[in-house]
Amino acid sequence: MSYLGDNKAWEDEEDLNWDLIEISKVNDEIIEYLIYSLKLNSADLSYNFFIAFESLLKIGKKAKRVLDSYIKENDEIHNFKIDIFNFILDFIKNKTIEDHLVPQLYNPDFIIRAKTIFKLEHVGDRKYFKYILPLLNDPDDSVRWAAVKFFNIHNMIKDPLIYHELKNRIEKESNPVIKEKMKQIFKKA
Repeated sequence: MSYLGDNKAWEDEEDLNWDLIEISKVNDEIIEYLIYSLKLNSADLSYNFFIAFESLLKIGKKAKRVLDSYIKENDEIHNFKIDIFNFILDFIKNKTIEDHLVPQLYNPDFIIRAKTIFKLEHVGDRKYFKYILPLLNDPDDSVRWAAVKFFNIHNMIKDPLIYHELKNRIEKESNPVIKEKMKQIFKKA
């Protein structure tokens, strides 16, 4: 299992070795690219999104200025992205994480993302819903299913935002099993 600070998850990925990259060599252009990878709309969650999230947390204070100015200059960011940018900034400024499972929810490893949602489902922690909602568009089936199941088990389907996102997701869902289960959930709701 990989956590924030554990670079082993990215070894051999596109010939990058994050253990050897020096933060001092990260410039504004690299930080802007990472921010660009985060700002894509919520339907475009990809492996790059999760790598960019983890990278910005690791870069820390060096990313603060660029990230701060980006947030101030942009009003086209999807609401959940604002939460993510603010989470990263809060971590950079305070070196503490209030919602300590967010880095695991956005970990590059889909197994960790899915397991984290199941853990939150089991303990009944609903405060993470704003971070789980975008994972309905996760590239991995197991993560999408974990998100759907989380909202269903906690009777959150009737929340207008969640209802809207789930309803829109049904037609886009590529996995026929998940698609059918989502239709059944709405029949019961």
